[in-house]
Amino acid sequence: MKVRLEPADLPDPEVIVRGRPDSGQVRNIMGLLNSSQSPQKMFFLKNDREYLFDLKEVACFETDGGRIAARIGGECYEARGRLYELETTLSAKGFVRISKGVIVNVEHISSVEAEFSGNYTANMKDGRRLVISRKYVKAFRKYIMEVY
Repeated sequence: MKVRLEPADLPDPEVIVRGRPDSGQVRNIMGLLNSSQSPQKMFFLKNDREYLFDLKEVACFETDGGRIAARIGGECYEARGRLYELETTLSAKGFVRISKGVIVNVEHISSVEAEFSGNYTANMKDGRRLVISRKYVKAFRKYIMEVY
């Protein structure tokens, strides 16, 4: 890998990454660059109050009747936005989609078990068990092996 700095009088810095988009090294570089722009903390709602949490504390985001629930320290808070928006924004922060309605923080997973059906089960550090559906297993494994 070559790294080169070209001094230029630009209002904003410009970064160009050249390489194969499917390369693990290119994905890691892009993840690092994107993580510098993604949030470190977020506001969550509970009982008409807003609470500020570090994203590292969030175990997962789940859809719950049209709302997004954030699981933080055994408590459930409401997150704003849409699940696909959170997935895009937080993928560089260690979050990956494991089913249609769940995005999980891989730091909060203690182990993963294969099931006979082709699904997997993610055992969380807080004791909860979340299903990794067959549709998302390959992307989950790839995220763990190459991005995270």
